[in-house]
Amino acid sequence: MLLAQKLSINLEEEAASLKNVKKKLDQWKEMIISQDYSSATTVYHEFQTNEMIAISGYHLYYLLLKAIYYLKQNSVDNAVELIDFLDKKRNKLNNYEENLLQHVKGIYYMTIDEHLKSIDLLKSINFDMYSNAMVYYDLAAAYHHIHSPVLAYYYGEKALNAYKQRNYFLGVIDTENLMLIEVESGQHRNFKETKEQYDELIRLCDLCNSPEKKAKILHNYAYEHLKRKKYREAGKLYKASMDLKQQKSNIYLLSLEGYVRCGNEGGFIAKEALLALVEEGLAVATEIGDPLYQHVFWLHYYTILDLEEKYYFYLTKKALPYFKEHGFFVTMQRYERELFNYYLKNNQLQKAVETADYIINKDESTLLV
Repeated sequence: MLLAQKLSINLEEEAASLKNVKKKLDQWKEMIISQDYSSATTVYHEFQTNEMIAISGYHLYYLLLKAIYYLKQNSVDNAVELIDFLDKKRNKLNNYEENLLQHVKGIYYMTIDEHLKSIDLLKSINFDMYSNAMVYYDLAAAYHHIHSPVLAYYYGEKALNAYKQRNYFLGVIDTENLMLIEVESGQHRNFKETKEQYDELIRLCDLCNSPEKKAKILHNYAYEHLKRKKYREAGKLYKASMDLKQQKSNIYLLSLEGYVRCGNEGGFIAKEALLALVEEGLAVATEIGDPLYQHVFWLHYYTILDLEEKYYFYLTKKALPYFKEHGFFVTMQRYERELFNYYLKNNQLQKAVETADYIINKDESTLLV
């Protein structure tokens, strides 16, 4: 007490601050789960200057939440540093923190597209000890990426119930979007039901004032129209999605590519306008350093100009080798089917057989979860 008085320290206030650290950390976790990233970022900056954390007994818990925050903010390099450090401190983690670390690592492997490894980590979690809406959603998303609709829907339902219990509506939107994708991939149902569900999700996005999620829903809604060859309706939806996105981004290019495809296959956009859109796509893809969409838009360029020989030369010599090498299997699958049909049409049976080895009988969609 004498030392504290000498140093002008109020011990009661400091003790109260220590007790509040855990409460504040729990609040931060809920902000991340609810996707309230504005508030979560404010708290993040507060913790950056809070010297009490290091002596509070919750320092490792703080670092685990910090790693999740970084991953959800796409700051992967910062998250990797923390994961490496926390792996070395595993013997100091309590049971809850051990499960939280598995969740952190599961999210990380999903960000680098190692979905099977992500599932192994997420499934190793003891859900009696650690469970929340986000971990169930992450499991559902991981199963979605490996084309396992039943398990994706199962964990999506768990996530949806958990989000609804806490009234975390942004999580509800994401989860219902994912579950709708799985339902559509698994059965052919009345399109009226599909439209009603998408319209409801768009309304919920407007209520939550979330243009980012609305852009995602519009993109997926567009694909459902494209799948049914409703090209004009799909084009309008792709355009609406593009208008809500930052132009210099790969998600913008994803919807732009859908818009070009609809305009070309549906014949409602003039050739000159289509070429201008392709040039825009190539320019953006080059500027942001995205080789995937550079290849895709070159393929559209040759298609629009009816340069079949150049198209298939580019596809086989440049585009497909790149897709295969870098693991763009969904994109590869779409073009492999096209190439297979081309070889059959031209009676190149040996090449058709070789191409068929790569074809996986799965949905070719490029949907956003």
